[in-house]
Amino acid sequence: MADRNLLIKGFPLIKFQSAARIESLRQGHLYAKTLGYYRKLEEETGDADIGDKFEAMLHVKSGQFINKSTGEVHELDDTLLRTMRSDDFVFCMFSIYPKTKTFEFSAEQREKLLSFGDTALLILDSDEFISRVNQSAIKSGLETHFDAVQYYNPNEDYANIWIDLFKGMWKTAFWKRESYRYQQEARFVFLSDASKNDHIELDIGDISRISEIIPAASILASMASRAD
Repeated sequence: MADRNLLIKGFPLIKFQSAARIESLRQGHLYAKTLGYYRKLEEETGDADIGDKFEAMLHVKSGQFINKSTGEVHELDDTLLRTMRSDDFVFCMFSIYPKTKTFEFSAEQREKLLSFGDTALLILDSDEFISRVNQSAIKSGLETHFDAVQYYNPNEDYANIWIDLFKGMWKTAFWKRESYRYQQEARFVFLSDASKNDHIELDIGDISRISEIIPAASILASMASRAD
């Protein structure tokens, strides 16, 4: 960041959370809630910053569903469809996209990201962090996927979402409404059909060497630059 000389390998990943949760993560305890938890958060509390009632649901603005058995036609109008992957586990982070030469948080990001917590954990080596999470997930018998979230206009039926599903139904978790674009999310999605728990915990080992704890307000006020 501009006011500190931190060497960052790969692309920066940042977790905004409470100080206690950030310290726990730095010690190696990764905590992931179900995608359903975030849907309920908006549905039941109206929290549309951290919560999202569209989370991992297929949104159809306008269309039809035909029951092959009966031939019955159902009109779909601004409909959310649940899939077998709508209740997997997810761990989300803010991402400064690869190849970005300079970066500064927008006014919207400075305002809204503080609602996630007063403390930030900056990952200094994204490759090692991702590798540790993947290895821990494999040891726990979980299939895992990591990618950047893409954003879409919910007032349109976006063909690229449906095309993306050919890679796997888990791809629904990597699409969010454009009102969430300020989050610049990258996330891990952990697939599990065996557990009905509302969260999972993974031991990724102490990551103090590849991370830095910074007050959220400080990192949001800073700028980042990358040397070629």
